[in-house]
Amino acid sequence: MVRRDQALWGKIVVSTVEPNHTAGSPPKSNWLLPAFWMLIGITFYLGATQIKTAIVQDKHDPGPAAICLLCSVALILLSATQAVQLLLVRRTPAVPKPTEGPDVTRQNAGPRSTTRSLQQALLGVAVIGVYIYGVSQIGFGLASFAFGITSMKCFGVSWRHTLLATTACVATVYLVFIKLLGILLPTGRWDLPY
Repeated sequence: MVRRDQALWGKIVVSTVEPNHTAGSPPKSNWLLPAFWMLIGITFYLGATQIKTAIVQDKHDPGPAAICLLCSVALILLSATQAVQLLLVRRTPAVPKPTEGPDVTRQNAGPRSTTRSLQQALLGVAVIGVYIYGVSQIGFGLASFAFGITSMKCFGVSWRHTLLATTACVATVYLVFIKLLGILLPTGRWDLPY
């Protein structure tokens, strides 16, 4: 038993804490993503307040600003959730894990993963922008099908699950909005039926 403890203490202990940061406080760059989502959510909210209520509106219709308000609330909640996660990371002390030698990849994983997360978030916003533009150009059905396949393949989903999920989503929207509710969705420049 004594030999085992001595062997454990004889190993080199490498801290996974980044330089210039205390153990338990995330780097300041981690706050960029919650701030970004908060800014987008506030922008959606301000945009939604500028949308006027339709003159002819059914009493059960939430109005044209409802989706923008819903998106703004979702983005602000996302931002708040990420901020709470960062605060909880700050309060829990980081315990250095014993390793057998210096691990350069683990020490450098923090800033790279933060930069990669920010790049992925910006890429996601750009892809959504392209999707919105695509809806106006090629119609809702084709744009949604292309967006669904592209986004699911980026997340590494198999082709079978990608095609099944995308087809099910597009078909559900078609049945609910066009057939059941009678709402016309954008058909694009080519005036496709869907």
